[in-house]
Amino acid sequence: MSFSQSLTISGVDTLAATEQQHELVLCRHCDLLQWLPELQEGEEAHCQRCDHQLDVRQVQPILRPVLYAGSALFMLLLANLFPFISMGVAGNRSEMHFFDTSAVLFTEYHQSLAILVWLFIQAVPAFCMAAVIYLKLGMLYRLPARIWVARVLFMLKPWSMVDIFLMGLLISFVKLVANADISLGLSFWAFCIFCLLHLRTFQVIDRHEMWSRLAVAPAVPVTAAAGKTGLSQQLKLCPCCTAIVPLAQAHCPRCQTKVYPRIPASLQRTLALLVTAAILYIPANLLPIMRTVSFGNVTDSTIISGFILMWQDGEYPVALVILLASVVVPIAKILIMFWLCYLVMAPVEVRSKLTTKIYLLVDWVGRWSMVDVLVVAILAALVRFGLLMSVYPGVGALVFAAVVIITMLAAISFDPRLLWDQPSQTGEQV
Repeated sequence: MSFSQSLTISGVDTLAATEQQHELVLCRHCDLLQWLPELQEGEEAHCQRCDHQLDVRQVQPILRPVLYAGSALFMLLLANLFPFISMGVAGNRSEMHFFDTSAVLFTEYHQSLAILVWLFIQAVPAFCMAAVIYLKLGMLYRLPARIWVARVLFMLKPWSMVDIFLMGLLISFVKLVANADISLGLSFWAFCIFCLLHLRTFQVIDRHEMWSRLAVAPAVPVTAAAGKTGLSQQLKLCPCCTAIVPLAQAHCPRCQTKVYPRIPASLQRTLALLVTAAILYIPANLLPIMRTVSFGNVTDSTIISGFILMWQDGEYPVALVILLASVVVPIAKILIMFWLCYLVMAPVEVRSKLTTKIYLLVDWVGRWSMVDVLVVAILAALVRFGLLMSVYPGVGALVFAAVVIITMLAAISFDPRLLWDQPSQTGEQV
């Protein structure tokens, strides 16, 4: 069956679905133009060539996201109102509020790291939930600035790291529970619920479906034929709202985003960011990521020494998490991204659908390397007993955060459609 005849449809028969051709869509990962059938609730459509999800129909697409996002914002408010965690050592007790994870770093003259932590676990998640509510209500009441809010929402989505912060909390508990009395406050449980609701909110919204309800998509040229790439038909995809735009048109008529046939200088930008990340990764491992003061003695810890300490203490699962997130994942992501850049210039026969799936996996897993930085922020906010015991972030924490951010930017700047282009097309577009 040819690409022009079918899509992979979850929950419906493929042949039957082809009889209900609804609209033409361009796959944002392989640039194949294909028909999108009329989907029913609970169904989703995947690209026939690279298997990327093109669209999904959620049950109650307005009510459920609003309820989830509204509940998430309420739980975030509760997480900031009450004590988060308290810790007791030798008769002394320290209490931490959720906001302290960034406030303490700021007062300890680590302003850059404090701002990053605040953005990742407070500001960006809160904005995303508020934006979802605004956009869903905007479908009913035609609220102003819907297009701008939608553009910012999907741009900030990868930088919301509440799930990684929750993992950092669990690692911190394992580090401290043997030597301290840990008590969980009401805000901790509110944050756990917020994290679940935040993740669920993004699960019940779809970019293509949301944009189709926010504004009418521009008409596709009548000469467009399914089963061929958009580039071969002088068409390009708006990366923001998924609209199909003629190659000669500079801006998307629906969201006003400047649209390129391929990300400009994709390979050059990606390689430059990867080289920068690889260089910074060396001092990130050599410089102390955390400084511990205990009875007046100062101990500096690097990423590797933290892994070794947890392993020697018998905390093998946590040690493996630290090793994977802070050592294996950054190195693997840099190497795999270099490999993908090489494949762009290799013959088409060498490439496969697997390369796109590898790219998507690397893009998703790379953000989890931030867990070590968040662990340092948590310990610095919680362990504050003066000379008895205190934890301070080291300069390595900021350098390692830079490595994670740069590798994330490298994945964003890489255009996966280059893996499907002919070498002549690749040379023209990158």
